[in-house]
Amino acid sequence: MKQSTLKKLLFFCLSSPLCLSPAMAADLYATQDYLTGDWGGYRSTMFDSGVDIALSYTPEPAASVSGGYNQTNTYLHNINAALTLDLEKILSIKKTVFIAKYSSRSGDNLSELYVAPGSTENGRYEYGEYFNKSQEAFGGQTTKLVNFQISTEISDEWSLDFGRLVMNDLFLRSDLYCNFMNNAVCGSPKGVFTPYALNAYPDATVGAHVKYQATDMFDLKLGLFDGSWTRQDSNGWDWSMGRNGVAIIGEMQLFFDRAASGGAQQVVKLGANYNSGDFDNFKTGETTSGSYSVYLLSDWKLFAEENDINQGLALLGSIVANSDEEIAGLPMSYTLGFVYEGLIPTRDRDKLGFMVTIAEHSEYNTYTHDYIPGKIRGTETLLELTYNFRLGYGIEVMPSFQYISNPNGSKDFDNVTVLGTKLNVNF
Repeated sequence: MKQSTLKKLLFFCLSSPLCLSPAMAADLYATQDYLTGDWGGYRSTMFDSGVDIALSYTPEPAASVSGGYNQTNTYLHNINAALTLDLEKILSIKKTVFIAKYSSRSGDNLSELYVAPGSTENGRYEYGEYFNKSQEAFGGQTTKLVNFQISTEISDEWSLDFGRLVMNDLFLRSDLYCNFMNNAVCGSPKGVFTPYALNAYPDATVGAHVKYQATDMFDLKLGLFDGSWTRQDSNGWDWSMGRNGVAIIGEMQLFFDRAASGGAQQVVKLGANYNSGDFDNFKTGETTSGSYSVYLLSDWKLFAEENDINQGLALLGSIVANSDEEIAGLPMSYTLGFVYEGLIPTRDRDKLGFMVTIAEHSEYNTYTHDYIPGKIRGTETLLELTYNFRLGYGIEVMPSFQYISNPNGSKDFDNVTVLGTKLNVNF
């Protein structure tokens, strides 16, 4: 065989997924988890060189089939692109990575238009923003920069993140939350964002976050963020600071099982935040300076199946309390739910989820966020049942059934039934 022909065959074998060794292609970017797999081995090669590229597409069609203002359907989506650079491999900066993310969102939100609308054509109903939206991918309807950050491990106990940060990447988070489609819990419990004292994906702001792992059981986290992210340009490249105070948040985490080998955590989290900025006062129509809230979260793996520690039943719960119902749309909110992974035999990666959220709405947050005597909101109760089908090739399909009483705290509408589907594709 000629040498040039041998070289061509070797090149074909090394670049073809058919010839890659299992250690090279089967795990890191397996087609079970990614639609485009390992790119013939090049994706693993890039990762080994310190470069990781991710792209996902998440559409969420939903329909109101009974109750509310109107029965109809909407469609919206989020496209997330991420670049992670391992600076230890690229620049020899030990235990340090650079992360950049872009988000592109579009589409109409069912809740704000048709369940309890912020406004209607005849002007009869004007409720302002809908907090616990039926489709979590709504928000920041533009293409924008999200994360732009450096994350480093200073020592075995200390780690630091700084740059343009997303608060709920670091606080108020759980891997269980986005087994649901409703924004009441997916991402983070929404009570802490009323008012907008803290940011959440896809919004970010300049800040710093430090974590101290005091013991095997105890972590302490502290974050400092610019408080003016709602007043910046929507493209994500506005780095101006100080236009509306600062936000400070701290969180203590007590781990009974960090679940390093897989499965849900067993953890209790207690946190508090304060924002020194100005917020609209529902009652007076003026502004009130300063806002704080406290929260208690927990994930708890009740049991794991014998053959796979990832499979089994886990509980999730949260309580969020805001300081002032004249500026906080949700003075109190509570969530309790469960996720069961691998309930059905042969469907080991599927997840069944059920959750209940009870949201107490401020009596002052009535029509158009202006206080109108005699118009009192009620307590909103939201139930959601989901089943997440893991189909391979990075594709997940999650039907969602939601039943909502007093939607957005309004007593003017009948209870609402929402059917939806959350599709996620990791490329």
